Amino acid sequence: MAGRDGRPSRTESERGAEALLAAIDEGDGIVVGRDFADADISGQALGHVEFEDVTFERCSLAEADIHRASFSDVSLADCDLTGARLSQGYWAGCTLQGCRAVGADLTKSYLKAVRLRDCNLGFVNLSESKLEGVGFVGCDLHEASLARLKLRRTTFGQCDLTRAELFLTRLSGMDLADNVLAGLRLSDGFGELRGARIASDQAVDLVGLLGVKVEQ
Repeated sequence: MAGRDGRPSRTESERGAEALLAAIDEGDGIVVGRDFADADISGQALGHVEFEDVTFERCSLAEADIHRASFSDVSLADCDLTGARLSQGYWAGCTLQGCRAVGADLTKSYLKAVRLRDCNLGFVNLSESKLEGVGFVGCDLHEASLARLKLRRTTFGQCDLTRAELFLTRLSGMDLADNVLAGLRLSDGFGELRGARIASDQAVDLVGLLGVKVEQ
């Protein structure tokens, strides 16, 4: 039963967490073909876990430690991954809709055929990750660490990349025209943007990186 504010009651969160933790324990760290809703495992240290064909709805993994986790054909909707430690993870065929992952650590991860829509990814750390066939749509990536990424068939659409760090991430061939690019953090030569497509109005923000003021 939901509380007066529409949020799941403590009992629902506890039951959801118990079901999720029990599934991990029973499968010896491998969970296949399960649906979880309103589970709160914030701060839990789960170690290496493999999820396959799993759905998470309104679940909280905030501050959870799931190092080297594997997510295959997993759907996460309206979930909270704030501050989660998910470095060196494997994500394939996954969708994240309306999720919050502010400050989450996904360094040195591999993402393939992953779709992220309307997610808050501010301050997320994806440095040194490999992204293949990944699509970001309507996501907030302000001050995200996107340094030294290896990108292949990856797209950003209507995303906020304000002050994002893209040091040594090659964006050649990418269409960035409908994204917010203010204050990007790049290498001294701005080589990361060489070959990328931008809109004319974005040039004003990028020229500002050179210390040049443009009169409007």
